[in-house]
Amino acid sequence: MTQLSRRNLLKMAVSMTFLRASRNAYCVPVAVNEQGFIPIGGIEQWIALQGNNSSNPVILFLHGGPAEAQSPFLKEFLLWEQAFTVLNWDQRGSGKTYSKNGASTPGMTVERMAQDTIEIAEYACKRLSKSKVILIGHSWGALLGLNAIKRKPELFYAFVGTGQPVSWTLSLQDRERWTRQKATEERDEQTLKVLNETANLPVDDMKRIMASSKWRMSPADNEYLKIQSAFLGQPPFPTKGDVADWIAGGSFTMSKVLSVIFSFDVRTLGLEMPIPFFVIQGRDDHTVSFDAAQAYVQQIRAPKKAFIPIAGGHFACFSNPQEFVAALVKHVMPLVVRK
Repeated sequence: MTQLSRRNLLKMAVSMTFLRASRNAYCVPVAVNEQGFIPIGGIEQWIALQGNNSSNPVILFLHGGPAEAQSPFLKEFLLWEQAFTVLNWDQRGSGKTYSKNGASTPGMTVERMAQDTIEIAEYACKRLSKSKVILIGHSWGALLGLNAIKRKPELFYAFVGTGQPVSWTLSLQDRERWTRQKATEERDEQTLKVLNETANLPVDDMKRIMASSKWRMSPADNEYLKIQSAFLGQPPFPTKGDVADWIAGGSFTMSKVLSVIFSFDVRTLGLEMPIPFFVIQGRDDHTVSFDAAQAYVQQIRAPKKAFIPIAGGHFACFSNPQEFVAALVKHVMPLVVRK
């Protein structure tokens, strides 16, 4: 079967699920398309709420980065919106939220941002008359999401991690092994030399980090990142507007949370998950460790759990939305209680 036909079949499966859900809703489907600022955690924060049918389950999506705001890239969620209503949020210090609050943004901590997550989930429940939402976290967003569900699990049907990190150290070690393998295959002596020279440096040393960056992104990731590149344009970058805010938010946020990224280990949050727990991971993810994520799911104790590999790399949820949404429909949709 060709790749095209597999994708078409997956898309058809998602569409059929959407149609069944619509028939069972006993109402005319009402689309949702709202964007703007709401007061969250003491500041104005930007959200977008979009979907084909307001009766569908709600996904609260936590972007990665940190500060890799999705506000410029909402079209990447069009397939998701057939079966779900998707709430995108430019996190505190990111994108349009950074534009509104600037470098004086307070509360740039995991604890405060996890509480923001809870407040936004509560807003979505109230706005759409839902009892719970599905929480999806990509990369940094997965770390944030796990902190949120530990605080208030009753708000969420399930947690789904993608590009799921376990610890910075495990991710870096995986990337170094992968880079060494690729450099050996390509007879890239310079890369092997740099890997050897930096092997004993601390895991937060930029020389060591950059030594293993050459093959970090998969071909699918690189295709997806062209969308970001098109948005940013060529340097010199503008000093005002959405592009300037997206870049400035990234620099601001990284200056506040970089130490957290280097030191975190999600296993310190405990292995007991109070709600169903799923990881949908790209097989070619070498930004974080695929093997560590799989082992982490095996260790977790949850009402339901699954580790679901799909084609793609760190951005597989965007580069391969057909398989990603099909996995959500199969594993998460049955957990949702419809009203």
